[in-house]
Amino acid sequence: MDFKVATLLKSSSGNKKLENLSARVEVEWSKRSCDIDGTVLLTKTDVGIWVSAHLKAINIAECGSCLEEYKEDIPLEIEEEYFPLFNLLTGERNEIEEIYEESFYIREDNVLDLSDAVSQYLSLQSPINGKCAENCRGLCIDCGINLNAEECDCDKDRRNTKFATLLDSFKLSE
Repeated sequence: MDFKVATLLKSSSGNKKLENLSARVEVEWSKRSCDIDGTVLLTKTDVGIWVSAHLKAINIAECGSCLEEYKEDIPLEIEEEYFPLFNLLTGERNEIEEIYEESFYIREDNVLDLSDAVSQYLSLQSPINGKCAENCRGLCIDCGINLNAEECDCDKDRRNTKFATLLDSFKLSE
């Protein structure tokens, strides 16, 4: 997800460049790769390049209920400013008044790498405990059978004896 931005950095503020993006990115927290598609608008600012990306990530996730894998579409709307570390004309290091570790920077070879931003936005937009379907029934808590695929023969009327006294207090008197 590298974009060569030397020409854009030389231009005046407000100049734009529209790029299509189709890539595969490794996602650290899921140990899998994810397909990314969409458009990226690069706009020259007075100090750097503003990135407006409208992307869609297609991720293979594991259902939090039945543990089956499913495809998940995650929309990503990225709005970030990238700062060049070196002046393109003089070759000297730019004196940026406030350098934040959280900021994104353009590499020395004038390449803007969008992969860190995509990875961060993807981790923020991904559900913690996603489901493969709205009505996923999950696994049987006794035998572990996937209830979406088959029915189990477990006793559904069994009560938890820890709460038996409490449950008896809620019974309606006849």
